[in-house]
Amino acid sequence: MSAANEFKLRWQRAAHRALDEFLTSAAELGLPALSWTIATSGALVGDVDSLTSTPDEMRAAFRTWAGVLGGTVTPERTDSDGAAHLYAKFTWSKDPEVRGAIRATIVPPFEDGDES
Repeated sequence: MSAANEFKLRWQRAAHRALDEFLTSAAELGLPALSWTIATSGALVGDVDSLTSTPDEMRAAFRTWAGVLGGTVTPERTDSDGAAHLYAKFTWSKDPEVRGAIRATIVPPFEDGDES
């Protein structure tokens, strides 16, 4: 196995351990569930649920998780379709090699006839 691959696997294992702690804390603190991804680089990405949450619930979940993880929130962006993109990057306090982001994309409600 190459040294580069060994590093990637080590980073992913560290992210997996961090995610286990995140989920345990989420259950204890009553935090909303996120969809989590562990990248090849070991980066953890938490996406706020857009299918069963209202825009206000999505913003609250984003703010809560960004706060719990000590995330640095970037200014909100709105694209040409009116979707708001929220992003916060974080470094895990227990292991600075574990980094990631919390994201949310909040789309405006469909107008009648726009659901094609």
